[in-house]
Amino acid sequence: MHPVFSWCGRPWLRGLALLCLLGGPALGQTPRQVRGTVADNVTGEKLLGATVRLAGQPTSATATDLDGAFALACPPGSLPDTLVVSYVGYRPWRLPLTAPPAGPLLVRLAAANVQTLAQVEVTAKRPIAEDFIVRELNFLHIVTNPSAAADPLLAVRTLPAATNTDESASISLRGSDPAQTGIYLNNVPVYDAVKFAQLSGLGTFGIFSVELVKSVLVFPSNPPLEFGNAGAGLISLTTDEQPRPRFVQVSAGLANSGLLGGVPLGRRGMVKGYANGQNGQLLRAVNPASFRQLPRLGSVDGGLHLATKVGQYGTVKAFAYGIAERYAYHLRDASLDDLYRYRNRRGFYTLSYEQAWPRADLSLAHGLSLRRTHDAVGSYRTARRGHDAYAALHYRRYWTDAFSTRLGLSYDKRRQRVAGQFPVVPNVLDPELPTYAATFGRGRTLWEAYQYTKLRRGPWTSGLGLRLNARPRPAQPGYLSAQLNLRRDLSAHQFLNLSGGQYTATTAPEAPQFPFRHTRTRQLALDYSHTHPALVVAAAVYTKHERALVSGRVVGMEAYVERTFSPHVRADFSAASVWASRPRFRAADAAARELARMQRRYHLPFIFKSNLRLAGKWGELGAAAQYRAGAPFTPVLGATPDLATGRLMPRYDSEPNSATLPHYFRADLSASKYMRRLNGNTLVLYAVLSNVLNTRNVSRYTYSPDYTQATPVYFQRRLLYFGLVKTWQ
Repeated sequence: MHPVFSWCGRPWLRGLALLCLLGGPALGQTPRQVRGTVADNVTGEKLLGATVRLAGQPTSATATDLDGAFALACPPGSLPDTLVVSYVGYRPWRLPLTAPPAGPLLVRLAAANVQTLAQVEVTAKRPIAEDFIVRELNFLHIVTNPSAAADPLLAVRTLPAATNTDESASISLRGSDPAQTGIYLNNVPVYDAVKFAQLSGLGTFGIFSVELVKSVLVFPSNPPLEFGNAGAGLISLTTDEQPRPRFVQVSAGLANSGLLGGVPLGRRGMVKGYANGQNGQLLRAVNPASFRQLPRLGSVDGGLHLATKVGQYGTVKAFAYGIAERYAYHLRDASLDDLYRYRNRRGFYTLSYEQAWPRADLSLAHGLSLRRTHDAVGSYRTARRGHDAYAALHYRRYWTDAFSTRLGLSYDKRRQRVAGQFPVVPNVLDPELPTYAATFGRGRTLWEAYQYTKLRRGPWTSGLGLRLNARPRPAQPGYLSAQLNLRRDLSAHQFLNLSGGQYTATTAPEAPQFPFRHTRTRQLALDYSHTHPALVVAAAVYTKHERALVSGRVVGMEAYVERTFSPHVRADFSAASVWASRPRFRAADAAARELARMQRRYHLPFIFKSNLRLAGKWGELGAAAQYRAGAPFTPVLGATPDLATGRLMPRYDSEPNSATLPHYFRADLSASKYMRRLNGNTLVLYAVLSNVLNTRNVSRYTYSPDYTQATPVYFQRRLLYFGLVKTWQ
């Protein structure tokens, strides 16, 4: 998608709106109310989204805001009652009330022991490998990150472990291709998790709505085998199941309009639904220079999320999503000057059930996805069909408080069919040259079984995972993946984590004529983490060897510092370096050579990222910047006559990805103002100015017909966007 939507798309609008939703009930003023602040009893960190309610009136609950504050109305006749404050991972806090307290309460929540019966419902919602998570992002991390645009995937992209060479939400983790990154929603894999995925990696953003997400777990190395063979790293998103008061929200901006609503489902559940439409006409009018190559752009999408408790310790979650998107992109190349036209319709749903007992838990997950895509330019045009189906069963047993095992079986089926018209000469799209019609059918079916065992002993925690192909076939030979994790807690706030393993991943084709690609990855990583309410420090060194049709090695290191100077000022800075070997392949294999030229090489000697957030009664300001080495690419050295067609053909360097683009730099600014009324209704005004310095960051080069002149194609130029969000509740 065009870079503008990295900042101005639906996730930014909805993220700011949910901020209003969470803050509104806590700030409403009524004659009889209970006011206070909720924080961690050890660190003092303010807890966002903690549920506050009266035991006798659970549907009148409210939630804490960004500062951990709440204000709960007490209707006439509601007291005496018991005030209950709860938060996932903490023990509930209770206070009998006969009248509203005279002053604000200071509620300190204690972390729960997940082995106790009172908190057994937490165990089924966390991976058994949670001790080896390098980073967890919650709602607060996402919506207050200036670079995230309230998008969960873009928030991951701001981490030092993200090594993207474009401006999209397709996440590269520690020097691996985004196709090797596993993305899971409620334990179900989601493929093609970005919008406008075919738009040359420009500005695509995730399909996940931030107001539905409770947490994002990031494993940048050695992803847990309980999820699957992700290969490089893994991003696991969990949706929120907390009941909220009824609300309606309307958003409007230069290119986006949306409607979001939610209603309680009984006393223990919630249903949320949203619909959005995007059109680039007004946005192009305000920013004509940024849309010269994108004359048409639009999409309509919507989702429905249901979550409810079942019994005492069970949870059911269902999520359905659909989108229709289309655009036209002006493509200039040596053999063509034409519009690339793209249309895509897709839908998917996920369904999960989790049940916990004092010493065990059970999880069932199911997902189904359908998509239909058409694209055309010059002599090339295709119609694509896709179908994904997934089902999994997980069972975990706690043998002791320190020793547990999780077992599982999964079924993962992917089918793709591509029919169309293709140029006889590869990559030459001139409509005057001959073409051929072809149909390609690709697919794979995996039955995989796994076990993961974890043991705690003093400050040490170790984990061992095994995953194998349960039904080997000639098209999918048998394999065994294994991983070992070892963690040493240095104190209550810091740890070292050593992890290593071998993984076998199967990814979709890079082009219609390629089959599904099997990649074996061997990894070793050492991570350090220090977490404190006012200071976060992290560092890592890692190495990996990826072996497939095209193979390579990666070595990298990274460091991260986040400092909270006050509740209103926060800043972070990260530095990383990734060294990737030149791709290796059989010289006689034409398909391998073409794949090596198409694939990105994540050789980035330096990457610097920084974010700054300022907040006050006047509103909120955010600033973000990134400076990194230019990405490798394969240059065109000249032209060679083609005897069959009489046309000039590009002559590439014999070494793919042997040259580098100019260094990349981008700075962004954002501003917002949050206003509330006494009845709890809210209004948010916001503006975003991306690429403030109008830097000409080169994404690739196009060439003249004789391949003697190269013209750079740039990433997003300076762009202004603004809008508002109105919420009633």
